[in-house]
Amino acid sequence: MKRTRIKSIPCESETVEWKQSLGEWKEIVETCAAFATSHGGAVYVGIGPNGEHIGVQIGKGTMEDLANKIKLNTDPPQYPMIVNRGEESSSIIEITVEQNPVKPVWAFGRPMKRVGRTNQVLKREETQRLLEATTGRTWDALTCSEFEAKDINQKAVRDFLGRSGMRKSTPVGDVIRNLRFGDEKHLCNAAVLLFGKFPQSFFVEAKVKCARFIGGSQTHFLDERTIEGPILRQLDEAIAFVTRNTRQAIVITGKPERDIVPEYPEAAVREAITNALCHRSYTDVGTIQVRIHDDRLEVWNPGSLPADLSVVALYGPHVSHPHNPLLASAVFRSRLIEQWGTGTLRIIEACMPRNIKVEFEITMGMFIVRLKQPAERNRLAGERDVAGRVTPQVTPQVAPQVRHQVMRLLRAIKGAADRSALQASLGLKARKNFRLLHLAPALAEGLIEMTIPDKPNSRLQQYRLTAKGKAVLRRGKG
Repeated sequence: MKRTRIKSIPCESETVEWKQSLGEWKEIVETCAAFATSHGGAVYVGIGPNGEHIGVQIGKGTMEDLANKIKLNTDPPQYPMIVNRGEESSSIIEITVEQNPVKPVWAFGRPMKRVGRTNQVLKREETQRLLEATTGRTWDALTCSEFEAKDINQKAVRDFLGRSGMRKSTPVGDVIRNLRFGDEKHLCNAAVLLFGKFPQSFFVEAKVKCARFIGGSQTHFLDERTIEGPILRQLDEAIAFVTRNTRQAIVITGKPERDIVPEYPEAAVREAITNALCHRSYTDVGTIQVRIHDDRLEVWNPGSLPADLSVVALYGPHVSHPHNPLLASAVFRSRLIEQWGTGTLRIIEACMPRNIKVEFEITMGMFIVRLKQPAERNRLAGERDVAGRVTPQVTPQVAPQVRHQVMRLLRAIKGAADRSALQASLGLKARKNFRLLHLAPALAEGLIEMTIPDKPNSRLQQYRLTAKGKAVLRRGKG
């Protein structure tokens, strides 16, 4: 332990902070991180708020414990010079922090910087800018020190090889090097997301949440799922969720097989979810969300656009600015991205023939892609023959057909019953059609209600008539 004589203590400033005691060690750690991100500085422990000399008691191991706390709770780890000034019974501890070459420096999982006499948490854009400026590397290219070769999901690697047209027998080490993911001892964050057995062990927010909401509700949903695992699996399962929870039209063209037209173009849905997985900010709190409503589908993506790219520019040709270029390059290799900077245009082009309006929006730290159905939605609800005539098909928006189906459901409910019992009583085998044609419209119109509304997927969930449903049933009309 180094001891020197007490010198004049400078006033608090952008490079100086006073602390009364070692009990404020968490604030001391944050200040060290903030100084390291900025221009360096010194923390004096044992100084009161008005500059008075209070002093701290120094015991065996005190200095080593403080140094260890600073090292363990900063990233990159900080090793400041710690000096004890004065007597053991009334010491002033001086902690001198150098400016760190790699910025920002994080404390307790948050990027810190010094502004005036305060410590502040950096916003995502500034964090990314500092990181790229001081390392020349984006977040996805940084090494994930905890991720090891044993954490690689071999099935995920084979899946990637199959999509990219490479031999599935290609050694994992060759794949890693070819994608510039480091080596098998130093794997980057992109490797975790693409090939990890369970990437959420390292990045807890790296998941997709999907929900099919009832009517105009933002809180009650008919179906819900949280999708985890490698991001290519997340993509496939998110698309499957959309397919399961949206309508399909059957188009008769004169060919032996009927064409099935999904409610939303698959190319647009795939592009929106792929872009979210590639370009989201994985340093932000929040997950990707796929929200399905009666009249629209939305993909919410944590993060924002680069400073030089506006929302308006997305409706025309624009330069690509991927947040995670290494990850995006790998997804491009898997043939899920056709050309840089064309994702938003491909979404618009896929939706245009169907008169589906595409909107882009930034709100509450989220980038949103919104696909809005036109008012005349029954054009998707039917089955067209070669002459162009429309016949009723699966959709809760075709009024005569839906009212008949809903009335059948209302008549089948005696007290409260679960889905399987109601489906069986109507003699229906297809669970999806029962949910979309019977349950969804009846719930949306307030004719029935869940017995456990806060847990729509509960195995104990049942459905019962509302007062409105009973009145409709008594009148015998929908």
